[in-house]
Amino acid sequence: MKFGKNTEKKVESEDFLKKASKCNPKGLKELLKQIEDEIARCKGKNHDLLIAKTIITSRLASMRDSGKIPL
Repeated sequence: MKFGKNTEKKVESEDFLKKASKCNPKGLKELLKQIEDEIARCKGKNHDLLIAKTIITSRLASMRDSGKIPL
């Protein structure tokens, strides 16, 4: 029997959070897809994944608004 939190998933979600803040513009859409897949697999709410998704979507929106990427 295991007690406590699953630290493996926590480390993985923190890695996504770090990647989201440092990802180059070309890799944002692919990283967003990976994060959305991980959120779909997650049983509960994972705040690190939700924050990473928010970071990426806001960066994509600001790049779209500035004309750097098309819709």
